Amino acid sequence: QLLLFDGMIWTFVMIAVLVVLGSTVGVKAVQAFLNWRRKNKKLDEIDKHYENLRSIRQDAVYHHGWANSRGDYKEAEAHEAHVIEIDRKLKILREQYEAVTEGGLEALANVGFAGAYVPEHSQEKAKDK
Repeated sequence: QLLLFDGMIWTFVMIAVLVVLGSTVGVKAVQAFLNWRRKNKKLDEIDKHYENLRSIRQDAVYHHGWANSRGDYKEAEAHEAHVIEIDRKLKILREQYEAVTEGGLEALANVGFAGAYVPEHSQEKAKDK
């Protein structure tokens, strides 16, 4: 009877060890998955804004050329200024994308861009939408 009891103790000890190790590994796996998902969601968000701005830039360049061809140089200058502003935003978005790709979301918080463009709807001008 002592042998049976001794075997049961080892069984319970092994189950306890497996539960502790499994829960630790499981928690770390869930955290890693959630971090990966958050990172990819942020990359998708940055990419969406980047592509939207590229489309807006293409339209502004077209209108710049059109205004020049009509001789409306004041309007052409306004379109050129808009293109330059969009280029600045695109550069910042590209740097943010690279920072997140290389170092995760923590790197984005630590980058500290001067005058950083944060792609949120509340901060975009109506003509940038």
